[in-house]
Amino acid sequence: MTGRRGRFPARGQAPAAETAPEDPEAHARGLVLDALSRSARTRGQLAALLARKGVTEELAEAVLDRYTELGLVDDAAYAEAFTRSRHEHKGLGSRAIAFELRRREVPDELVQEAVSVLDSEQEQATASRLAGQRQARLSGLPREVQARRLAGFLARKGYGGEVVGRAVREALAAADEAAASRADDEVFDPDAFEAEALGSGEG
Repeated sequence: MTGRRGRFPARGQAPAAETAPEDPEAHARGLVLDALSRSARTRGQLAALLARKGVTEELAEAVLDRYTELGLVDDAAYAEAFTRSRHEHKGLGSRAIAFELRRREVPDELVQEAVSVLDSEQEQATASRLAGQRQARLSGLPREVQARRLAGFLARKGYGGEVVGRAVREALAAADEAAASRADDEVFDPDAFEAEALGSGEG
């Protein structure tokens, strides 16, 4: 019994502090590699992780410098891949992408370089496609409500005013054209009906 009680701190005594790693540098390297094995990270995110784990700033900088030299930490490549992925798969515009990259501690100059790959035509095409898809879900609403909701939707996706305005106009115009086409198909044409009836009678 005495031996078992010896494993616990005495009453009123604070528990012992967590034992520091024998090799702080190896510990820091392990933390970085473990994080990178799960998902791509920016240098800023890794630095924040090391700080939370008690790694000194000087040691963190040294470890991150080494992994940057090896190409395992590359904010420029991360920002470029992030930009293409978020635009192609989530339809985000450059404004929203830039905001997300800054949240991930990517330096401003790399953010600007990454989002510059999205030219105005590409953003406009994506915004127009998204507006057309969303409009189909809003078709039962008044036109002004549709326009307002489409504009808000695209703005939240990170598109600028000019792009949003054009995309909304195109989506509503396409909806009007489709509605007019359906109406034309439903118009009763007595001459066509008579010709069809006579043709079937001859058979």
